[in-house]
Amino acid sequence: MNAEEQAMLELARIWAPYGGARPGDILVEFGMSPARFYANIARILRTNAAVWGMPSGERHQIEENAARYSAHFVSA
Repeated sequence: MNAEEQAMLELARIWAPYGGARPGDILVEFGMSPARFYANIARILRTNAAVWGMPSGERHQIEENAARYSAHFVSA
């Protein structure tokens, strides 16, 4: 996992209990839409052995936020 992926995952982790990172924070920090950000988060969670040890509750919250943002911005 590179430094940008680590920073993305950290932002997603911090904001997971609150429904996910705010779109403005995502744009300022990473220069991308929430849909793209959470698509990257989903990929990181699927493909990175470094996150497999993450507590399941925390991982589940992040996955739920990613699914919600993806569904919201695809249907909007």
